[in-house]
Amino acid sequence: MTSSAQHILERLQGEWKFVREVPGKATMTGRAHIAATSADRARYDETANVRLADGTRLTGSQSYRYKRLASPANGFEVLFADTGDLFERLDFHSLPDGSLRANAEHLCGSDRYVSQFVLDAHDQLHVEHKVTGPGKDYVVRTTYRRASRTS
Repeated sequence: MTSSAQHILERLQGEWKFVREVPGKATMTGRAHIAATSADRARYDETANVRLADGTRLTGSQSYRYKRLASPANGFEVLFADTGDLFERLDFHSLPDGSLRANAEHLCGSDRYVSQFVLDAHDQLHVEHKVTGPGKDYVVRTTYRRASRTS
């Protein structure tokens, strides 16, 4: 595990494998890569295999840009890669068990995303987005684990 004193943006850089669930709707497995693009910015890219509840199989990809928050904050803004618009602002705080947690909220039209990010003491990242709106009511849960060099 990396020291919690290290800035979260550096801790997250590298290769990750993930499992994502949208209960009753879809499951996904994939890989994500987070890499610095400058001293205070990074890029997140993922590819995934998706299985919908009806058995349909798809592939997908997603990208975001990260921008470090000014000190003393230990976090970053998550920006949409295509527009640069803000999705979420994450400021991580230490918990007694050694993990780091950030909470965020994003309004997109009449839809509301309430998110929690936890980087645990085993260097696994757990992300949950609760999405509500006129036509939306679901939870997206993702667990990221470091990818080994041979996987």
